[in-house]
Amino acid sequence: MSTDTMIDTSIVTDYFRGRKEHCGVQVPGSTFRRVEKTITEQMFQDQHLDGKACYGFYLMLPDDTVYCTCLDFDNHDDQPDPDWDLKAKRVYHFLQERDLEPVYEVSSSGSGAHIWLFFESPVPAWIVRKFWTAVGKQLKLHFPEVYPRQDHLREGGFGNLVRLPYWNKSHFIDPEMDGRIDFPYPRYTTRAELEDLCIAVGVSILPDTSPETELPLQVQEILDTPNSLLSRRWRGDMSGLSESADQSRSAVVFYLAQELVYQRVPTEDIIKALQHWCEENDYEKGENEQWLKLVIERAYESVRTRLHTLEDSGDTIVDCAATFLDRYGNDHYFSSGIYPLDCSIDGIAPGEVGIIAARPGHGKSALALQWLISQAESGTNCLMLNAEMSAYEIGRRLIMHTFPDEETWKGSKEEMLSTIRNHWEGKGTLFYKPVGTIEDVESHIANYVKKKNVQVVAVDYLQLLRSSTTNGRYETVTEISQRIKGSARDNDVAILALCQVSREVERRDTIAFQGSDLRESGQLEQDADLIMFAWYYGRGGDESEDQDRYDLFITKRRNGPIRKERITLKFDSSRQRFLVP
Repeated sequence: MSTDTMIDTSIVTDYFRGRKEHCGVQVPGSTFRRVEKTITEQMFQDQHLDGKACYGFYLMLPDDTVYCTCLDFDNHDDQPDPDWDLKAKRVYHFLQERDLEPVYEVSSSGSGAHIWLFFESPVPAWIVRKFWTAVGKQLKLHFPEVYPRQDHLREGGFGNLVRLPYWNKSHFIDPEMDGRIDFPYPRYTTRAELEDLCIAVGVSILPDTSPETELPLQVQEILDTPNSLLSRRWRGDMSGLSESADQSRSAVVFYLAQELVYQRVPTEDIIKALQHWCEENDYEKGENEQWLKLVIERAYESVRTRLHTLEDSGDTIVDCAATFLDRYGNDHYFSSGIYPLDCSIDGIAPGEVGIIAARPGHGKSALALQWLISQAESGTNCLMLNAEMSAYEIGRRLIMHTFPDEETWKGSKEEMLSTIRNHWEGKGTLFYKPVGTIEDVESHIANYVKKKNVQVVAVDYLQLLRSSTTNGRYETVTEISQRIKGSARDNDVAILALCQVSREVERRDTIAFQGSDLRESGQLEQDADLIMFAWYYGRGGDESEDQDRYDLFITKRRNGPIRKERITLKFDSSRQRFLVP
């Protein structure tokens, strides 16, 4: 980070304190990963401030206490909040008026803010969260992101990660002057001051009798989606139901379960979400896990019946409008984890087919695998169906992804496997199955969606698949394209379909693509919801270009905008990974 002033690195150890023995680190082009390391002033200076690696810290200590807390206000494209600055400043001034010393940090995106308070001695997380409840009650504001985000850590958990300041556009301001300032070194807030405000506003400062049920991340994301059906039902909005519909708390729990099933949330996470709602609404039935399971079974049956009825009866155009409005605002995209690509297209949605097309050796398999790994690391179960690579070859790709130095492999097999197992513990599962026919693909997708809750599938690659019903290649690929689209629609799963492109692209004076470059069938272009062409300069034959350069050309997106049609990445061939240059 470039700055005109010297930054005192001691703020890391004096103010932004959390768990000492672990931290989060993110290099450009990747996601955060947890490491056993204590953040030092030197690391903060040499790596974080220089833009080499972003560091984050886990606020909550193992005893459920914190040294600091913040409110996070954001204005993301998918969750717009144009009043974020006004809300943040209201909170800042409210705290100042009560003789506290908050700190206003503009967040790394430049379109958000953190309002921080710091403690000299650690304070229980539940007290801190009750304090923010009191602030919100007084200001009549809802705070969707309070850190820490839970009262108690689950066993073996670390809680949420917060990025250290001064990364990207992060800086501190004085809201009175609206100007950038150095870190202000505020007075520490005391626990008594937090409790005093709670008492004044009428918020209990007694600890909860039982630990709060933590909301699963996927559920929280749906609830954070503005005006989603789940968020409306969660807060008691029963609009859209008939006047005679049951609106008791038991019925609300069923409606919530129904929507969570429809959103393909894992059963164990549905149970946690319903327990959380029952705790919030003082509904003692939520303590009966057997009752919750019966409710969820009814929800599954209801959704199955609903989908079956729609398939058999055929929708009227009014029914189609109702279906759209029912799901509008509740869209969920499975992102690639590659920041510029996700900024352009958000990701791929359930029911969609996205084509990744390239010449042989141009990295389409590596791109699909990195996409699936990113989703699985965030908790989504994924499936790789491969007609080209064996389990041995897929395993090699994963090892390269994690351990690029091949010379160390032979002597470190046990350590490597242990590292990989530890890395994937507690995350989603990425399944692999070899395929040869379109019938194999359809069978595996239906089976893994039903039994393993798979939500993203990659098929590598379409032109290698065979069909038992056609002979000619054009007819075969046409049928395969139609059946792939049918699988995505019928199973409500996102599919990345890998394709070869014709040699014609290599004969052009400039690198450019069009839908007709997809080999052997025009049906591919017609069925796809998303089409991305890829070009790897290391295989393109032009030695005057940067050989690590990798371009993605996005030529079609049926259900959303393409914000940038051409995206340039860096391909690290030794690790088979895509990075942001």
